[in-house]
Order: sequence, then structure tokens, then C-alpha cells
Amino acid sequence: MVLGIDIGGTNIKFGIVDANYSNVKSYSIPTPTDKGDVYLVEQIINKVHEIKKEYDFDRIGIGTPGRINSEEGIVIRASNLPYKNTPIVKMLENEFHLPVKLANDATCAIYGEFYAGFGQKYDNFIMITLGTGVGGGIVLNNKIYMGKNGNAGEIGHIIIKYDGLQCPCGQIGCYEQYASVTALIRQTKTAIENNPDSLLAKSAGYKISGRTAFDAMKKGCPVAAKVVDDYINYIAIGIKSLVRIFQPDAIVLGGAISNEGDNLLLPLREKVTMPVEILISNLKNDAGVLGAASAASQIEGLK
Repeated sequence: MVLGIDIGGTNIKFGIVDANYSNVKSYSIPTPTDKGDVYLVEQIINKVHEIKKEYDFDRIGIGTPGRINSEEGIVIRASNLPYKNTPIVKMLENEFHLPVKLANDATCAIYGEFYAGFGQKYDNFIMITLGTGVGGGIVLNNKIYMGKNGNAGEIGHIIIKYDGLQCPCGQIGCYEQYASVTALIRQTKTAIENNPDSLLAKSAGYKISGRTAFDAMKKGCPVAAKVVDDYINYIAIGIKSLVRIFQPDAIVLGGAISNEGDNLLLPLREKVTMPVEILISNLKNDAGVLGAASAASQIEGLK
């Protein structure tokens, strides 16, 4: 068995994965983003020790956002996480004396979809993960496209608005500043501030999430419907550019917001009037964990 670790901006997910790419058992802890990189890795190590008491896995795969050096096992930096040339592979290998493989989260997501999801049906497809940020991966001619140092698929940092919002990566107008769950929460808060008497504002409560606008829209709130429609427009803009560049057979959506199902998928298909299938991943939140485990198994991206 392999332990897959999917490090996200909000949660760190762990999964015990068997030889058939099935997630046998899942775990999760909140992602500590404000106490430095060493503390973050220490929390991972503590959780792995707990899991090791239950399952005898023989290797570990890690997927994380940001720029990595996969050969040296170092995370150089990430927009939403406190990495500073963090030697995460060495830290875990020294602790557990097991082989550890590091991959970009975009690569992990595409690995998971390629081997265990809808990606098995297509020779050319693009995975887009809509979570705290926006990630993804690319399969061309039945091969995962890795790019230099394994960093291909940073879909969240294509620019969709040249005079747009500042992104922590240093660029202006990145896709994830408009199409991530973080962006949707910001858009929802702005709508609430501008429409304090709306059903959206009255039903939001103290904690606004990526579900808030969708939930209010389902109750008939026109303000929430406008937030959701604008948000889906942003997602569509990025997809249209990707389709024009790569001409994929399919776009597969993952990440937390994909749980909205047809409330996301049907209007998105109406907005992207191009010859491409748009699907929601059947792996749901397991894609990153399954992909990290695949990377740890030294799978090279060939079926």
C-alpha cells in the first residue's frame, strides 16, 4: 500500500491507496499556513505517524501547490503556503525511512484522473481543479505532459485579465483570482456588502463559504444568482482559452466547487459552445491523493 498526501491551502488530505488505485481510508487535517514551513511539515509527520499505526504502507507520495524541484524533493515556494525552499522529501524520509516522492499538485490531480477516473477514456484532456486556488494538468496523445521540472499545468496562473487583481504569485489578473473558491468567497462577500437586504445577505450567517451563493441561488435569490453566473463566466473564459490552445477531447473539473454538480456543469456547458466535453471528475476529492500515490509508485505517465 501507498500513502498519498494532498497538501491544499485549506486542508491536508491523506489516503491509503491500494494497487488498484482505490482509496482504502481517508484522513484530513487543517493546513497550518501561519507558523512557517517547518511547522507545516511537522504536522504532516505527526499525522503520518498516526496512520502508520493502522496501515503498513511502504512508500509516500506528496502533492503540493507551488513551484517544486521534484528531483531534489524541495518545494521552492507557493502562493498560499509558507514554503521557503522546503526540503519536505528529506524531512519525511529521515523520519520514516521510506521512499518519498514529491510532485506538483497539478501533476497529482492529472495522475489521479488519468489512472483512476474519466481520463482513462480520453487520449487528450485537461484537468482543472477549483479549490483554494486553481490547479490542473494536461494529457496529450495519451501521455501526461509534465514540462520542465514537473511544473506543467499551472492553469491557475494563466492571465485572463491584464488589468485585474494582484495575485500572490506576482502576476496581475491570474485565473485563480477569479475562478477559485477563494475568489468566489470574495465575490460573495462583495455582493453581500452591496446588497445587505438580499436573501444572500440574510442567509449567509457568520461564515461565508463557496457554497453560500449557490445555496442562496437555489432559494431564488437574484443577487446570489448573479454572483454564481459571473463566477461561472470566469471559469468559462479560462476553459475557452485552454480549448483553443490544446483542442482536448474533454475538460474534467475537480476540486471543492465541483460538488455543486449540475448547478455548475449545465450553465458552464451553455457558456462554452465549443467541441469539447466538460465533465465533473468522478474521483471527487480523491484525485490529488490518488495522484500522489501514483507518483510514489514511480508511474511514468504512460497507460
